[in-house]
Amino acid sequence: MEYQVNISYQFKADSDNEANEKAKNYVSENLEVKPVLEGIYSPAQVAEKCKNFRNKKKEHFCVFFLDTQNRITGKEIVSIGTLNTSLIHPRECFRTAIVKNCCSVIVAHNHPSGSLEPSDEDLAVTKRLKDAGKILGIEILDHVIVTAESHRSFKEQNLI
Repeated sequence: MEYQVNISYQFKADSDNEANEKAKNYVSENLEVKPVLEGIYSPAQVAEKCKNFRNKKKEHFCVFFLDTQNRITGKEIVSIGTLNTSLIHPRECFRTAIVKNCCSVIVAHNHPSGSLEPSDEDLAVTKRLKDAGKILGIEILDHVIVTAESHRSFKEQNLI
């Protein structure tokens, strides 16, 4: 995880010792360390974040929760299906997104078969999620299919 510290503070002191002491006091009273949340900018980055289920023998359907700056605020596997199907319902996909006050989500799932072609069911689920998200005010930014070797983005294929 990345961290960042930015300090801009000007002051006057009569000696180096006094300056060091004032600087230490300022930092100890005002420094807040927090992680820099990662932004998702490409389907390849989404695919990389799916490495824990890319090789699984059953379909795993995952939702990435994003804030207004497309930074991940969470990730959840909402369904584990069979070899070639999984049961996806908007209620499971958006429940945590609503609780986390998300602006948008990216969904991803694996194809154990190794095929990157979206099935008719994949297309139907994506449309249903997009429609539900529109009602809730939570945009589906992309749907990414991952395999052990590669990935395919619905957005890049103009399917979303």
